[in-house]
Amino acid sequence: MNTMSNSRLYRTVILDDEFLQQSALEKILSSLSQIQIVGTAATTMEAFSICERLKPDLIIADAKIGQEKMAGATFVKNIKKILPDVRILGLTYHADLIDGLKRAGCDYVANKALIESPEDARKFIREAISPRPEYYRDFAPPSLTEAQDRVLKLICEGYTEDEIAKEFGSDSRKPIRNIKNTLFDIFGAKSAANLIHLAYRSGYLHPDRD
Repeated sequence: MNTMSNSRLYRTVILDDEFLQQSALEKILSSLSQIQIVGTAATTMEAFSICERLKPDLIIADAKIGQEKMAGATFVKNIKKILPDVRILGLTYHADLIDGLKRAGCDYVANKALIESPEDARKFIREAISPRPEYYRDFAPPSLTEAQDRVLKLICEGYTEDEIAKEFGSDSRKPIRNIKNTLFDIFGAKSAANLIHLAYRSGYLHPDRD
């Protein structure tokens, strides 16, 4: 099935300096009826020029361009200044670049290795273009410790307890589970999905930043 919940057509620009990856992404996106690729670029300067001229609805931007690990994030930050309403899907293989893309203004950030089919692409695009309801901010955000904040954000990225433990340099997931359970108590959550929902609803996490 080749549909997304939002039926409008999204004029899309792709920024990726790896030819094979760019070609593979174009092939996948071309199978989505709601995506019209109007431009591709291998450099941030070229992408900025295309976006400034064509004013796309959606931009798909890689984090690392050439040897510059923050090039994608810088591009996103700058393009948002002239196209504040454009939706942006950030892509990266590098976990340490995810936060930078989010802070720069990406509406969603995905691991490039997970895009293997039109279904995968559709899922990530849906996340990037989905509007966030106003009720997400109807109660005050809590205060979290640095460790709690980090665990919460890794949960939002889909990390398992074992994977989070590795990020913390721990051989055991028990400390992570304890932090996770504390987060459940703080937010009043019943599951990981509910925790993520409440973290946004409280305003602790922001869709344009986290």
